[in-house]
Amino acid sequence: MSSDAPADNGTMSFREHLVELRSRVLKASLGVMVAFFVAWAFHVELYAWLSAPVRNALADNNLYAIKALQITESIEVYMKLSLAGGIFLASPWVFYHLWAFVAPGLIDKEKRLMVPVLTGSVACFVLGAAFCYLVVLPFMTDFLVKLTVEAPGMTLEPTLASTVAFSTVMLLAFGAVFELPLFMYVLAVMGLVTPAGLLKFYRYWIVIAFILGAVLTPTPDPINQSLMSLPLVLLYGVGIGVAWLAQRDPNRKMSRRNIALVSVGLVALAAGGVALAARPTDAGVWDDLPADARQVVGVHKDRLARLLQHGEREVFTQGRLAPLLQLRSLEIEPKGEPFVVLVRGEAASALVLAVENPEAVVRRLSKRQQVSLVQAPSGLSAAFALPGSTVRWRAVAAGKQVLWLGDDAGVALLNAARAGRSKKLVELPGMADLVAQLRGSGPVWSLSVAPEGVGRWLPAGALKGQVSVVTAQLGADKDELSLRYECKGPDSATALRDRLDAWVADERHRLAGPAWTLRERESASQLAELAVLVARTAEAAARVLPVGSSDHQTLMASSYQAMRLSRDASPTDEGVARARQLAQTVDSELGAAILPPATASAEARGNATLWTVQASQPRLLGLLLAPSDASLVLPPLEPAEPQAAPASEPRSPP
Repeated sequence: MSSDAPADNGTMSFREHLVELRSRVLKASLGVMVAFFVAWAFHVELYAWLSAPVRNALADNNLYAIKALQITESIEVYMKLSLAGGIFLASPWVFYHLWAFVAPGLIDKEKRLMVPVLTGSVACFVLGAAFCYLVVLPFMTDFLVKLTVEAPGMTLEPTLASTVAFSTVMLLAFGAVFELPLFMYVLAVMGLVTPAGLLKFYRYWIVIAFILGAVLTPTPDPINQSLMSLPLVLLYGVGIGVAWLAQRDPNRKMSRRNIALVSVGLVALAAGGVALAARPTDAGVWDDLPADARQVVGVHKDRLARLLQHGEREVFTQGRLAPLLQLRSLEIEPKGEPFVVLVRGEAASALVLAVENPEAVVRRLSKRQQVSLVQAPSGLSAAFALPGSTVRWRAVAAGKQVLWLGDDAGVALLNAARAGRSKKLVELPGMADLVAQLRGSGPVWSLSVAPEGVGRWLPAGALKGQVSVVTAQLGADKDELSLRYECKGPDSATALRDRLDAWVADERHRLAGPAWTLRERESASQLAELAVLVARTAEAAARVLPVGSSDHQTLMASSYQAMRLSRDASPTDEGVARARQLAQTVDSELGAAILPPATASAEARGNATLWTVQASQPRLLGLLLAPSDASLVLPPLEPAEPQAAPASEPRSPP
């Protein structure tokens, strides 16, 4: 008898059942094997998806490195992920053969029960895994990371295997926990429990739920334990209701149509729950970024001070980072979302950041600057002028936790995307995933999809038509900038790599300045480092003195003079200045970045070209901000005679 068409119940011998089982297991295994190779083709994407909540929570705490301690660790993790993905892809095929083997031995009542049970189990598992993925994993990881890094002298270095194992165990645990109502439904249908008995057991179940939460969660803290225990308590209540519905009319038979409706309803409930959990409740930092902006720059708030310190050494960079520099003078502190986003157009700049009570921030600024408040369509706003600035600044409370800050043109750029007059960045194919990937890969990054911005990251705009997206990543621990050019094919990527290598050689030859001896360069570098140390010491000493006092002003003036000496003594700045004098083209920032002793290397990887530049931070910042010339004039950094400044209005040095 064919294994694909088993006979009715009771007509097969024990040996025939074994043959049938072997056939079904073999076919199901072949399906899993084929699905495994399909999943292996996307093993990197599977890892990125599974580890995204953990990596994002690590990025929120300014941690980006996930290490592999062994050579074979990555292949082991990828094979496990591919196997799990293959089982998931082949699950309909496996369930079909399982049903084909079991169904002939079931009576009609059991058959009618199995269909809603199978679909319900899938729906409940998906709901549990989605709840864990969207809520529990980010919160738990953030809590555990903060608990670790707050301890003095302790560092956190998560590994590839531990990250994947942590995510997988949590997803499976919550998926299994959410099967509780379905399990109670089956027991009620079989007559093993009653709704009244389950209700009496509720108070004991609360204790059991917290015990299970303590066992199933990998941490002993009560917060993460409650994230597991409270859903168990609530799901038990749902199970009581399901059991009451199952026993309300036990003799009534469900038709095939009703069974199909119940199954579709359960799947729709799972999909709706996932969509509801993933839906943002308020306009976020990433929602209104315009796709037509020349450049989008993300800076982690913990890296902000260091970035501005390097940026202040160059007047050219100061203007381009003006909105970021003004956060300190306007006393605005990012809260919540750790990344501050700088949007730069052709001649417009604006910041998008998360703050507590943006309307209160706007009201404080309007009172401080003595200007009126305006209720604009995008939110409460205030426009004001800063001393020494030639543009008008505007602050907008654009959401419950979102603040816009920039010039009028920059705010208009954001408002056009919100109002639908221009496309949003996250609406472009793959951009939401790319932004999430960049956010979790480093403290400072940049992105450009506009052709004008892409062309400024290419030597003389070479092969601009073959490049769709360019991303830049500033190294977290070393002076390195990695630019990734997404090309239209491998041939374009190879051609761009060759063009970059040839351009670097030609540009270095054209822009090379006078050669420094090794002794001269070392002496100048040591003098610059000593001047920076003096400036920081003077600033630290000034913090404990009354603001505006003569000693305070003297120390701040000394700090400013030391920073100027550091800038003048740096051996790299002469090369930058010379590069700007000789290369008055769109390649000026690129040319300045690759001057010796900087190094640059290009590599083609599939449809992308990776260009890595190692240079001093000021040069790398110039290269990072190359796509746009948008620059806002800053107030004077220091009066000529700081001792003569009024005591009530002290000025801070860079």
